[in-house]
Amino acid sequence: MKTRQTPRSPSPAAVDGAAPRKRGRPRIHPLTTPLPPELPPPVPPARGRAHPNAPSHEEVIHSYSQVCLTREIPKPLTQSSVRANAVLWGAWCRWLAGQALHWSDATAPTVEAFLDGPAPSLRRQHRPARNPSKMSSLTRVRYFSVLKGIYEHAGRLNWIDEVPTIDELQPEYVAKDAQGGVLPPGVLARLQNTRQLQEIFSPTSDTKSHWQLLRDRAAVALVAECGITTAELIDLQLRDLGAGPDNIVLAMAKAAQRALPGSEREGTPPTPTLNLSNPAIDNPAGARMPAAPVVLTVRPTQPHSERALNGRSFVLPARVCEVLLPWVAQREALLTGMAAKHVPLARREAHLKEHSLTGPLFPSRQSRKDKEGKPIRDRFFPMESAAVYLIFKRAFAGLEPSTGSGARGTARTAQGTSVIRNTLIQHWLRTMPEEEAQKRAGFKTLEGMRVIARAAGITTQSLTSPDSNAQVEIEGADTRIDKKGQPGQKAVRRAKGGRV
Repeated sequence: MKTRQTPRSPSPAAVDGAAPRKRGRPRIHPLTTPLPPELPPPVPPARGRAHPNAPSHEEVIHSYSQVCLTREIPKPLTQSSVRANAVLWGAWCRWLAGQALHWSDATAPTVEAFLDGPAPSLRRQHRPARNPSKMSSLTRVRYFSVLKGIYEHAGRLNWIDEVPTIDELQPEYVAKDAQGGVLPPGVLARLQNTRQLQEIFSPTSDTKSHWQLLRDRAAVALVAECGITTAELIDLQLRDLGAGPDNIVLAMAKAAQRALPGSEREGTPPTPTLNLSNPAIDNPAGARMPAAPVVLTVRPTQPHSERALNGRSFVLPARVCEVLLPWVAQREALLTGMAAKHVPLARREAHLKEHSLTGPLFPSRQSRKDKEGKPIRDRFFPMESAAVYLIFKRAFAGLEPSTGSGARGTARTAQGTSVIRNTLIQHWLRTMPEEEAQKRAGFKTLEGMRVIARAAGITTQSLTSPDSNAQVEIEGADTRIDKKGQPGQKAVRRAKGGRV
């Protein structure tokens, strides 16, 4: 006898006439709220009123960009700086078009009204402006710097009679506005507190995410100590860790051998131990502290890029090793288990030798697929930048509420590797010679630290230039700065969705 099935009631979406929800893996960690559709921008007038023969705004920025790229004195701009200028110039011209003004029709009162109003939307999906009714002092300084350079260029070519960006309109730089690019006092110390990281990323022995939490707190501890960038963190390999003449795996193996009863020789110092409150949870693979100091070697990044950083080395303190070495040992145990499950015994030793030291130090939990579409589960693959963002977002969320963005009426703090790096560079500039700070930060010149030094009120030995539009690009910094030491446009990065 057939049982009668009760029909399912329609979903609310079906009742309302909306499209039914698709099944599948749900979205995790939405980084941003999608912006509403953008209205079409107003079209600038074809000709100016006072200067009908003036070229279009595209021709003006093209001409100015060519001069900035090819000049010898002062130093020419990079391609990315020229693109940043073009973005701001386009936003200014769209603002003028909304008032039916050609770029050549701008006057000093026009520029003043623009700088006193809100910043034009650049249609970047990022966090909202702190003050939607008025642009920040950093943004005003940056816009004025770009407009002044372009209008003075147009004046030299006799495209306009008077330059509207007069010196009386030069915005005042408010140093405290730059503090969004550094951590509030005390936050860096809490990120460097490995006990607090163990509480934020507290694994338990019965969860599948145990190894991920060990990885995450080790990554945060390393960035909080060394100030490396997201790209450098992703590019780190296990071979970049060493102790004395040995790689970190061999050094920990020797330390474990010396720790066995009866293996210590007379006159040799005792093997250092990891200070862990719960070794079964915090050190499940039984990592040992090597006798020699643990050294991290950061390889040069993007050698042919405009934003390349020099390689450098860091001697890691014991507190960092307390969370880093347990992760290294757990990583090796994971890789050995993956090889035992997916690699034949005859090739297993060669496979581990190939993929252990040269594999990513902080791998992704997601595997990749081969040409046939099958997942590759016998090795590690690097994380994406969005995954790194989510790790540090959790770290900041685990600190006091005042360090995040939840408290209404309080200043918002940037969350990521860049703000930690900026804060460390400020600390280095205060506590050591400039050349040593430059070396630790990886900058090729002292000029690379001028943005961060400016925000901290620290004077460096970098030479200044009278050109107000030449910029120095900062890897991991939240602002740009011109050669006069004026901070510039915020470097907005949008984290794309991804899985840790």
